[in-house]
Amino acid sequence: MPWLLSGSADLTGSASSGLDFEGAADFQPDNRTGRDLHYGIREHESAAISNGLSLSKVRPVWSTYLIFSDYARPAIRLSALMELPVIHWFSHDSIGLGEDGPTHQPVEQLASLRRFRP
Repeated sequence: MPWLLSGSADLTGSASSGLDFEGAADFQPDNRTGRDLHYGIREHESAAISNGLSLSKVRPVWSTYLIFSDYARPAIRLSALMELPVIHWFSHDSIGLGEDGPTHQPVEQLASLRRFRP
């Protein structure tokens, strides 16, 4: 799938969202053919950049923990309103999952995202 790109808000390994087929290297200044994007700890920018990428006919996937979806809410909302083919990948979606403790356990995030259905 030459149109598939994957990115993460600094959690590629934890969310298991990296592409691992042949030729799916990290996008770097010296390797612009890479298909894995590393956004750093920037959930809003990850979703917003994915929205922009989808407008250029690629299919972006970006990921983070569900608890951090609040930071990306405006970009997720625009993605839903514009019916963009962006895949928002949220992992660690339970209060009993993960080793990071209560600060990384979502409580109301899933219910708050339901209103973004087009």
